[in-house]
Amino acid sequence: MKNKRRRRGLFLAAVLSLVVIFPTGCRRNAPASRIVLIVIDTLRPDHLPFYGYQKNTAPYLAALAGRGAVFENVYSPSSWTAPATASIFTSLYPFQHGVLTGILAGQDMKMEILGIPEGLRTLPEIMKDSGYRTYGAANNPNIGEEMGFSRGFDRFVQFSDGEDKEMFARLEEWAGELNEQKKYFLYIHFNDCHAPYLRRAPWFEKKGTPRENNLSAYDSEISHVDDKIRRLAERYGWNENTLIIVTADHGEEFREHGGISHGRTLYAEVINIPMLFAFPDGRFAGTKVQAHVSSLDILPTLREYIGGKRGPVEEGMDLEPLLRGREKKAAERCLYSHLLFQNRAGFKKLHRAAIDREWKHVFVEGGPRKSSRELFHLKNDPGDRNNVLKDHPAEADRLARRYLDFEGRAKKFSATPKKFDLSRKKMEELRTLGYVR
Repeated sequence: MKNKRRRRGLFLAAVLSLVVIFPTGCRRNAPASRIVLIVIDTLRPDHLPFYGYQKNTAPYLAALAGRGAVFENVYSPSSWTAPATASIFTSLYPFQHGVLTGILAGQDMKMEILGIPEGLRTLPEIMKDSGYRTYGAANNPNIGEEMGFSRGFDRFVQFSDGEDKEMFARLEEWAGELNEQKKYFLYIHFNDCHAPYLRRAPWFEKKGTPRENNLSAYDSEISHVDDKIRRLAERYGWNENTLIIVTADHGEEFREHGGISHGRTLYAEVINIPMLFAFPDGRFAGTKVQAHVSSLDILPTLREYIGGKRGPVEEGMDLEPLLRGREKKAAERCLYSHLLFQNRAGFKKLHRAAIDREWKHVFVEGGPRKSSRELFHLKNDPGDRNNVLKDHPAEADRLARRYLDFEGRAKKFSATPKKFDLSRKKMEELRTLGYVR
């Protein structure tokens, strides 16, 4: 009897030791010592080979996707750089973090911007608190110190040369310093794919019509930035002990709904974005996730990955359970997108979108028609071309209620407006990017 009890005690001790070593939910692999987040401004997923594009515009990113996980249905919280990127940095929707608009100058050479509120803890601050040396480089005027994006970075630089030449040179200069760090987090915001599109050699192929040439130029910009990422990966040695995340702030319209550019609607071409995670140990290689996710999910995924503490408010979710095939939580949630379009004359138009597993409802207030509503069936109409509101009004009502209920009860923060007088040089830079109205 004593021997039987002794054997049972030894068995329980062994089981408990395994629980201590491998507690429920614990990652057995230590987090990568190098974490790189690359945001490619204005990048559409349907112009990338690993999302089905027939032209191989991004061979390096395609290879990276092959050894990582690709999320096939990713939505941006906005179609404008500043609100969308602030959502990546905070895991909050624009109507929560308060960065509702971005850089927009008037002909009077004056500008007012809204920055990330001081009370919010941002992604670089989380990484820094977890022992990572933090670096950030951006080449979009929306991503700067004035708007709070530099908080938490040990080194942060912003450029606006329009071609990323200066920024790429600075990133190459940092290589020696970063390679000496035990742990670092690097955020890069490339602006190559933003208009005006340059015809990048040797990738540009001349076509027959102006629209086709414009698309070819856009594709050549994707190839150009893909080549730069490849060169940086080689310079920094990102093939080892590095987690690389690649995404976009928003997409771009090429007349799908009669317009061009972005920051004017919430249709598929401007809020559907790419996202891939390439882990250093080959985990989840070749995984394709169908569930609907958001760029809001990057912060909680990284925080969980490095073992950080959850913030007081996050709307995103950790994506690792999805990578392991557990999609119940993602299937039940509703995703949102928000855009406040305005010009210097005081014209305002508020766009809202609510997206669940099957439907997308877009409702707009303001403008000539004062209000409008559209409903799209995502499986049958992924490009948001066929408004089926008349056939399914109850679905639109349901999604509108979910959006408005969430917006009403969600915790919100106040962004402090800042006013600036602009130089003529700065005005020309902003005009080139379409940020003068």
